[in-house]
Amino acid sequence: MKILYLCPDLGIPVLGRKGASVHVRELVAAFGRAGHSVVVATPQLNKSPWEEPAEIEASLMHMPPGPEAVAAVLALKTFNETLGLENSLPGELRRILHDQEWGMRLKRRFENHRPDFIYERASLYATAGAFLARELERPLILELNSPLAVEQTTYRATGLGELAAQAERWTLARADAVLAVSELLRDYAISLGADPDRVHVVPNGVDTERFHPGESDPETRKRWGLGDGPVLGFVGGLRLWHGVKVLPAVLERLAPNHPGLKLAIVGDGPLRGDLEREVRERGLGDNTVFTGSLPHEEIAPLIRRFDVALAPYPRPDHDFYFSPLKLFEYMACGVPVVAAGLGQIEEVVRDGETGLLYPPDELNALVEACERLLSDPDLRQRIGSAAAKEIHNHYTWDHNAERASTLARSLISARDTTRGTDG
Repeated sequence: MKILYLCPDLGIPVLGRKGASVHVRELVAAFGRAGHSVVVATPQLNKSPWEEPAEIEASLMHMPPGPEAVAAVLALKTFNETLGLENSLPGELRRILHDQEWGMRLKRRFENHRPDFIYERASLYATAGAFLARELERPLILELNSPLAVEQTTYRATGLGELAAQAERWTLARADAVLAVSELLRDYAISLGADPDRVHVVPNGVDTERFHPGESDPETRKRWGLGDGPVLGFVGGLRLWHGVKVLPAVLERLAPNHPGLKLAIVGDGPLRGDLEREVRERGLGDNTVFTGSLPHEEIAPLIRRFDVALAPYPRPDHDFYFSPLKLFEYMACGVPVVAAGLGQIEEVVRDGETGLLYPPDELNALVEACERLLSDPDLRQRIGSAAAKEIHNHYTWDHNAERASTLARSLISARDTTRGTDG
């Protein structure tokens, strides 16, 4: 089939290193392996011009905001500066104007070259996919990765929360199918008016050719100075909601019992400076490695060097809707995970069998779970092996692509049947 994949989010550089960027590329690659032709339309390629762009296995259409939208946003920024204000309105206006313009540009580009279906990653204020599906008379499959309006209000202090919520409801109601990455997110979509029969749960996955158990790579160990001692590892954005603030305290509690213990923090973000300062103040600088943001192909060899992988999410102010990509990648590499017992994590990880769970925000329980694994190599091996089998059997991008394409075929068939009946 011919698939038009829309990634309208201005915050997701599809050739970049964010988890969302990886998600886009991995699913697109899985569609390609299944024999489909994919065109990816996106406004954003790379976050930084100094970043080596990742490869994507699809035709790529770069469609950034037009000059009119840019001029309007700059005018609002100037207005804010004049008044001495800081707010999210310029960014929100940029998203809204881009969405309106994008829908028309996509219609002109594809009205004589129609895809078989449209696959869209839901994003804030994005209505263009639903508009395009109606204009081209093609099914729309909408992938929902988070409660968009809730996140905007909770984490970004938006001034247009109700407008964002209205746009989200409008799009969910018009999608032919919604693929939610978790059960709680399915409930969220239904609460906003999505037809329950059209909402399906499809968690994140892994590329098993890349994320699999294996021997630790000596070059990776040498490059990052990880030594021959035990390694605690974290992969992800260094942001508050990933729970990274607890990492120095965990290391401080464990280091006296495990000579040569290292903490590898793989990723970057606004909390990096705070973390670096804290490990120095605790006298743990020699025990900690910050790799910064890395290309996705370098992540699996690092994970395979971990003895224990951490997913220390704190309890959020809202339901834990997420499908943590790091969790699947840790487990697929055969590394035992210690994770907060929240949301989908409790569905994927069987405590004591495929990982260890602990009550979120309880430092003692987190440290005790790490201690249990660090002190018992046989337990690490048993849990890691079971985790890898679980992920490889049930949570892969190929599986997700097959589910989406099967659903698309049924939607196309239903439309053809309806047209035949009407005729």
